[in-house]
Amino acid sequence: MNSKCRALMFCLAALAAASAPVHTSAGDGLDAFGTGEQLHRLTPGLSDPLMQMCEVPGRPLTLAMSVDLALCRNPTTRTAWAAAHQQAALLGEAKSAWLPDATATGTASRTIGQHLELTGEPSTSDQNTVDAAVNLSWTLYDFGARTGRISNARYLLDAAAATAGSSVQQTILSVVQSYYGLAAADASLAAAKTTESVTAHSLEMARTLRSAGPGTLADVLQAETAYDQAVLAREQADAAAQAARGTYAVTLGLIADYGVKIDAAPVPAEVPAQKARMADLMAEAMRQRPDLAAAQSQRSAAEANVQVARAAGLPVITINAGGDYITSTGIPNQHYGLIGINVSIPLFTGFSTAYGVRRAKAALEESEVALEQTRLAVSLGVWNAYYALELANEQLGTTAGLARTAEDNERVALSSYQAGAGRFIDVVTAQTAAATARQVRISAELNWRVSRAQLALALGRLSSVEPLQETRTIP
Repeated sequence: MNSKCRALMFCLAALAAASAPVHTSAGDGLDAFGTGEQLHRLTPGLSDPLMQMCEVPGRPLTLAMSVDLALCRNPTTRTAWAAAHQQAALLGEAKSAWLPDATATGTASRTIGQHLELTGEPSTSDQNTVDAAVNLSWTLYDFGARTGRISNARYLLDAAAATAGSSVQQTILSVVQSYYGLAAADASLAAAKTTESVTAHSLEMARTLRSAGPGTLADVLQAETAYDQAVLAREQADAAAQAARGTYAVTLGLIADYGVKIDAAPVPAEVPAQKARMADLMAEAMRQRPDLAAAQSQRSAAEANVQVARAAGLPVITINAGGDYITSTGIPNQHYGLIGINVSIPLFTGFSTAYGVRRAKAALEESEVALEQTRLAVSLGVWNAYYALELANEQLGTTAGLARTAEDNERVALSSYQAGAGRFIDVVTAQTAAATARQVRISAELNWRVSRAQLALALGRLSSVEPLQETRTIP
């Protein structure tokens, strides 16, 4: 191999090495500016689901286990985290403007047939030419455009991190709703089976009494009607339980027929009263709500964009440098470098800069309105959640007494009828009231659990199941 060929191969290899991207062991591009770490600093206490295994435990799931699994597998949460990682990369791209751009180019050619040498003399000899160059461009000053873009990207990363936190809290609320929704559906099915068993017993009793003489055909028909209605209610409860199980599985990020089971704790006998002042809760929500923090960061990003729009009409100063190496058959090698300063001054842009500034200011105004709208929504959310929980606390106590009274009335009515001292219509009425009371109690327990989660969400606390521990009050 002659020296020219070796020189050509060396240049091409050097160009390939210079253009190859640098990779980390994880396979991602090098994070020279640490934007990924910055994202994780903005989301303390939250687990990034990307690159995790998300294995499903092989035992009935508690609420805490369900939350952990959903935060790892739920597509909504994973999408929010992916968007946050994307914004972190965009911040890195914006920061890269502080560094120079270096470009390596290379050309290898072979001239065949009659041609003119670079000296102007005609020639028929084959001519090999290799041209390798390295060019560097570095922006020295652009009157704030670069700084504005970096600030905009940084605030958008803050907003994306806050949005990921908000998505985490919304996912936890969905888990609480579906988890206790499944528990309530299972309890409703058990209550429906109880009602079916009780009505079956009363039907048997009515038939026995009619055979013995005291009973009537009307009693039997009423008992049969009550029993058929109980069977229908049990079938509906069974279907509702299956639907709730599928909803719960999908909320966890599993297919609907996965067959998950839960291990739900019972509702405590004593419910703590709410003692916090509304003003304190409002102030806490304004400090902690991630969606409000996201809106504030979006507003700051829009403000930085105004600076970028204004800088578009100002000069840009760059420094350029380069080196070139040319070798050609029959001609002395050329090896030279250059350096210079370039000043670009926009003289007329067709008024695009002015309209760009107007657009950026309008976007800033829009973000300020959105921030105020979010602030109002936060206050309303706290207000509604607080009084919804207060109502749920009261209903939890009321329905406990209602369920006990209705069941006692059911037993008394059935005993009186069996002894021949009561009417069967009273038995049907008592059984209906008892079945209704059991379902009302189940609904009250579900509302209490969900209302506690909704208040924690309204306060910006629902980043774990700790605020929902049965031994403590939310406020």
